[in-house]
Amino acid sequence: MGEIIKKMKGERFIGWYLRFVDIDGKRKQRASRQPTFAQARRMLIEIEARIARGKLGVPEPDVAMTLTIAELTARFLSEYDSPRIRDVTSWAHKQRIILRPVLDEVGTERAASFDASHAERLRNRLMRRYAANSARGQLSALASVFAWAMKKRLLASNPFVDVKKPKKESRIEYLTSEDARKLLTVADEQAAQNRRCAVLAIALRLGLLSGLRAGEIFGLRWQDVDLQRGVLTVAKSYRSQTKSGIARSVPIPDALLFALRDWKVLCPATKEGVVCPLSLDKTARSGWHQTSRRRPELTALYRAAGIPIPSAPWHCLRHSYASLFVQSGGSIVTLQKLLGHSDIKTTMVYAHIDDSFAAQEVRKLKI
Repeated sequence: MGEIIKKMKGERFIGWYLRFVDIDGKRKQRASRQPTFAQARRMLIEIEARIARGKLGVPEPDVAMTLTIAELTARFLSEYDSPRIRDVTSWAHKQRIILRPVLDEVGTERAASFDASHAERLRNRLMRRYAANSARGQLSALASVFAWAMKKRLLASNPFVDVKKPKKESRIEYLTSEDARKLLTVADEQAAQNRRCAVLAIALRLGLLSGLRAGEIFGLRWQDVDLQRGVLTVAKSYRSQTKSGIARSVPIPDALLFALRDWKVLCPATKEGVVCPLSLDKTARSGWHQTSRRRPELTALYRAAGIPIPSAPWHCLRHSYASLFVQSGGSIVTLQKLLGHSDIKTTMVYAHIDDSFAAQEVRKLKI
């Protein structure tokens, strides 16, 4: 009978080694290159079975055991599917961006030999280089790769199961009504000098006065804007459906309604019929059309308005809408519907009810 040896060098674990008597009668020892005792045991059983059938001991390595983390990730991104993913191509693209820093660190390492100690060292390196939330997202993405590999029986364990992730940092960023006015004033001043900046001015209003996500702003079409009834139908994002996958109606406040009426006269016609064309190009034959897939940066606009630049400049507008809505007397339940949240707990995060506002509301209490 063969045996399995736990080989150490001082206090450092080297690996599981196999001892067995091969078909030629010689006693041999081989590194199993397996991450767990159970896998090493399974390999030894396979070797003994081969010897019994008259074959030389060590079998060809299983393809799954030789995959690098980069190769495993590529396979995950090409094969993984879920009913919750509406646009697989877009999802895979985002995952590649999130995983890129991780793969730069460990992409060439073999997935089968990547254990909890490797995962902890990776976490520590990422935390030294990136903000806690970024490192947390990167580790979670890689953990999903290993979890999928376990379900596919490509790996026996997920090294991230017991590894403590960086603590999630709460980023509460929203504008006061004064800051919102400053931002719009600067945008309007730039729009008066440059016609292309007018797109940015209307996009800002859609974020601040209707709470649309950036993708929803640049995916909004004129056919979804009812200026007579004063209602927006948020039916799609820029390149896909809305985040929830469900269309929602958002009443248009007067300040936004007047701006949209004026902008409709000036807005360049595009093939897509969008309210906020991105980078525009005018040719003699085809007229105006969208040539860019990137939303414009807001950093310079915040800086010009003298407002600290938030970590997510566009999403800050949506948070500001929610905060100002609640502070103006709007209900959380109504806000949930306007923002398109399926869970009211998410809406509570957007409401930003601080102590001063809570104290002001309590003073209204009468018995």
